[in-house]
Amino acid sequence: MNTQMTTSPNTPRVPGLIEQPVKSVTLVGQPGAPAAESSAADPIEGIVRIHSALRRSLNTIVRVCAEPVAPSDQAAFAEFCRRFARLLHVHHDGEEEIVFPMIAAGAARAALPNYVTHVGHWRADHEKLLGHLRELEVAAARLGEGGPREPLHQAARDLQEMMLPHLAAEEAALHDAAFKNVLTPAELAEMFAASSKHGQKNGGPSVLVLVVHALSDEEQRAHFSEMPWFVRKVLLKRIWDSGFAPCIKYAYNPSIAL
Repeated sequence: MNTQMTTSPNTPRVPGLIEQPVKSVTLVGQPGAPAAESSAADPIEGIVRIHSALRRSLNTIVRVCAEPVAPSDQAAFAEFCRRFARLLHVHHDGEEEIVFPMIAAGAARAALPNYVTHVGHWRADHEKLLGHLRELEVAAARLGEGGPREPLHQAARDLQEMMLPHLAAEEAALHDAAFKNVLTPAELAEMFAASSKHGQKNGGPSVLVLVVHALSDEEQRAHFSEMPWFVRKVLLKRIWDSGFAPCIKYAYNPSIAL
């Protein structure tokens, strides 16, 4: 839909590389900073929560298509897969364009070549993951049109086999004590803000809703509770979530605790 989007410096930003501006609405927030203060205060934990959403969603895909999918459910399950694929694309693009270059530059400045090596390995992983993700997207589209489930199951398992160790490696490096020497708190906040802007441009409500339903109640509140009331109570819960209704049976958490 070609709708003109108007934003202001106070337009709410949704953390985790999946933001979407609110059409023709100016909301109270913190100019130049993500609306969700808890995630902005600890960007690394915000990234870990997005990783959890990715893991849980992919695990669901593998589990569901291990058995026959009823014809009446195929379109909804294909839509769930499509949303997952979009989330992974947006997340990886944000890392490639913003996160990895900042980590590599900080590591070089701090004379920590192992982090430069990490970034090289993560980029190589992304290239391989992209091939598996494309296979999943094609297989999911075929299933949605009444095709077989077996190609989707194989593609999802192949992606899972590579994605889970990749996410674990990223988290281990980010949690390592040496990482505090790679980026200062100000640089980490800058990285988070830039990632948020990337998500605002490339994400959307369909991805946001998937992430919300892939988090526990506690994780939802930690990640999104500082979003403006209008976004949480009206746009998210009353409008955007309605489009997720056919997929709700595949959600990690069917409720929204915001």
